Amino acid sequence: MPLGPLGVTAVLAALDWGAWDWATNNNQTTVGLIAGLLMAPIAVAFAWSLARVLVALARRGIARLTAESRPQGSAVPTARPAQRPFDIEAQSDRLAA
Repeated sequence: MPLGPLGVTAVLAALDWGAWDWATNNNQTTVGLIAGLLMAPIAVAFAWSLARVLVALARRGIARLTAESRPQGSAVPTARPAQRPFDIEAQSDRLAA
């Protein structure tokens, strides 16, 4: 589960909001402008990270539900046995051109 990027973007969003709030309260226009311009990309990155975590949690929950709904005696169906690759030299059939 991608919790690392979510935590990093959350910390960045909090620091950026704190810098913007400090700059607007203390009449620091340059710092406020930079923090305000950086706020939108950080918010998008945070939303993307949050969506990834939610999708990972949903997948984990679905996998757990499907594992619990399977009967105990049934095994996962196995794939067909692997066939040998086609060997052109073993074939004696010739096509006329």
